[in-house]
This record gives sequence, C-alpha cells and structure tokens, in this order.
Amino acid sequence: MHEPSDALLAWLYAQQGVDAVRVAMEKRIEAAAGCSLLEHEALYRIDMNGRLLMSELSDLLAVSPSGVTRLVERLVRRGWVAREQPPDNRRVVYAVLTDEGRRVVDATSAPAYRESVAEEFAAALSDRDVADLKRIGRKLLEAHGKWGTKRFATD
Repeated sequence: MHEPSDALLAWLYAQQGVDAVRVAMEKRIEAAAGCSLLEHEALYRIDMNGRLLMSELSDLLAVSPSGVTRLVERLVRRGWVAREQPPDNRRVVYAVLTDEGRRVVDATSAPAYRESVAEEFAAALSDRDVADLKRIGRKLLEAHGKWGTKRFATD
C-alpha cells in the first residue's frame, strides 16, 4: 500500500471538512429558514446579481442544467422566484427574485446562513486560518477560471 501524498491528504481533509460543514449548515438553515442550503444559495446568487440566466445559475451553483431547472421550479412554486423571458428571444430564461423571495432572503435565509458560517465554519478556525483559506480558495477559483464578480468577488 502506498503512503498518501501530502497533496492527496490536503485534498481529502479539505473536501471532507467542507462536506461536514455543509451538512451542519444545511440542518441549521432548514430549521431557521425552511429552505435547503442550495435553495438559499440560489436565492442569494439571484438577489446578488439582480437576475441570472439559468445557465449562469447552473455554473454558479455547480449544478447541472436539469438540476437548476428543477431547483428553480421549486422556488417558483414557493413564490420566491419568477422566470422572465425577453419577448424577442424566448430561448433565454432569467431567474429573478419576487418580493416574497427577497423577504425570505433578507429576513430568514441570509441571517441563518451568516450565523451558520460563523458557528459551523469560522468558530473552529483562527483569523490566520480564515485568511489562509480565503487566499487558497481564490487561488483555486482563479486557476479553474471561476473567479468573477457574478460569483462573489468584491475586489
């Protein structure tokens, strides 16, 4: 049996650490806001960008196009998202928040998300750890062409 490399162990620890945090965050957001973590992330991304093409939302959430279609359909049924199509191009579909969707984000899901990030993620880390992860995360996103303002970049 081969000894795992430091790179392999770093990947496994990071991947499994993120998975563990996501599970804990999912439970907290479901309890506090009545929506899944993925539903919150979709609402947040749409709110942050004003409106998003379904293909953009798929990329930002790392969910297949058919998965995003199902996700948006659930959000439409809940009255949180509407679909918009330009009259001159019916193949283009945008997801936009409704007033009720914005209320859900502002009043429940975003506060629950911030609280769960603080308690399930940041509480286990030092300020240096957080700074290192921020730097490493950006480096990985840039290396894979995923850094940009639609995602969350502010600088």
